[in-house]
Amino acid sequence: MKKRGVTIVKNALANVVRGGATAAVAIVLPHFLTRSLDTDHFAAWAFILQIAAYAGYLDFGLQTAVARYLAQAVEAGDDRLRDRLVSTALGLLTVAGLLALVIIGAIMWQLPHLLRHIPVGLMGDMRGGILVLSISAVALLPLSAFAGILIGLQRNGHSTLAIVGTRLLGAIAVILVARHTQSLIWLALCIGGFNLLGGVAQAVVVRRLLPNMRLRLDNMERKIAAELARFCSVLTIFSIAMLLISGLDVMIVGYFNFSAVGVYSVAATLTAFFAGLNSAVFNALLSPIAILQVRSEYGEIRQIVINATRINTYASLFLTSVVVVFGAPLLQLWVGREYATRALPILIVLTLGQTVRLVGSICSWTLVATGTQRFAIMPAGLEGFSNLALSLLGILWLGPIGVAWGTLAAAVLGLSCYIVYTIKKAEVLQFGRLEFVRECILRPVACFLPLVLSTAFAWGRARGSGLWLVWTVSLVVSLLIARLKGQLLPEGLFRRVELPRLGGDIPI
Repeated sequence: MKKRGVTIVKNALANVVRGGATAAVAIVLPHFLTRSLDTDHFAAWAFILQIAAYAGYLDFGLQTAVARYLAQAVEAGDDRLRDRLVSTALGLLTVAGLLALVIIGAIMWQLPHLLRHIPVGLMGDMRGGILVLSISAVALLPLSAFAGILIGLQRNGHSTLAIVGTRLLGAIAVILVARHTQSLIWLALCIGGFNLLGGVAQAVVVRRLLPNMRLRLDNMERKIAAELARFCSVLTIFSIAMLLISGLDVMIVGYFNFSAVGVYSVAATLTAFFAGLNSAVFNALLSPIAILQVRSEYGEIRQIVINATRINTYASLFLTSVVVVFGAPLLQLWVGREYATRALPILIVLTLGQTVRLVGSICSWTLVATGTQRFAIMPAGLEGFSNLALSLLGILWLGPIGVAWGTLAAAVLGLSCYIVYTIKKAEVLQFGRLEFVRECILRPVACFLPLVLSTAFAWGRARGSGLWLVWTVSLVVSLLIARLKGQLLPEGLFRRVELPRLGGDIPI
């Protein structure tokens, strides 16, 4: 017997450690690159990273699908289904990689029209960097199936061991190279090469865990491909929505004001990192919820969703407060005074938008795990398209920060639609709209009201020791209220449940 809570927490911690390695690229690098590269080269580098990230949107949710279906195949002890599932997913991801090459090639072709104000001498170096980093990102698409296998096997720790070293080595290589050259191609080689090595390492780990797994062309089945396509059709809509929400912001800023790309990317990098950390933690719920669905234990699923969403809301409120109160000195330490002064207002607005959006993230993971993600199409689509429209209006009206305000407004619309439509339709969630608002929004905000009020008071005021003392006291009081009310880590959050012995094992 294992405690489900222990399994979930262990996998969540493994995901956080892996996310910490990614933070070496996403967080540590700007500290050095803003000092090593001039403004135009740093802006170009931020744009290159954004273009290469588009390949990730083209996995169409197949990594998540592999994790879900593999967990259920292992629960049923069906090795043949496991082999056919993974073989088919690999084939589909290879096709997705080819599609990504075509799309990125078209973007490179139209680059002079997308970045009208970029210095002419920078265009060739930027195209080379995009090509190098994009090829590595495209090659990682088929390898992402192995990451899905590790998640499905609830062996997140093995994936962490395979990724951490390569991410850190890539970050160190970029720092060293940036001290001697501003070549975007060399920087892309450092990041892309080590990222690719990490993907290969995960494939090696899977082969060690599942030595009897057979990946062959004749294992690919049209029926399984159709089932994966059906499952991923909704996830593809999610991917498009996320592309519209966050994937186009840097491009919009670059089209209208290339010189502001670096500043906006500093704020966007932090919010993306926090969102990735959140995803890393709660991604660990996917396989256990899928297994609980097989056992028809919907009461357990309901309890997980409510408690996890409540904790997620607390974490988001705390993060927003930290950004408002301590954002200025932390940004100056990170990227210097010039970038910090211009990026802080954008960061605050983006963090507020993320706080609103993440209220529904646990429900979304649950719908994916139970195969009912179609109920989340409407809020995702509404937020995505409204974000694009409002961001375009915002940059024309307010400049780069207008893009951030568009993101915040779209997040409010998306969450409202989630509450009004999705929760009513998705019976698997086992709770009503009023209960969700009360338990997952109103009560957490009420418990953290001292922190919310002190944060609102601190917004826009000079930071002094007295203000920080008030904030610290308000945080302690908020945590005590939440704990006394049973809202923070409530009893019964995790109960004992037998989980299957998944796959083989390898030394750690």
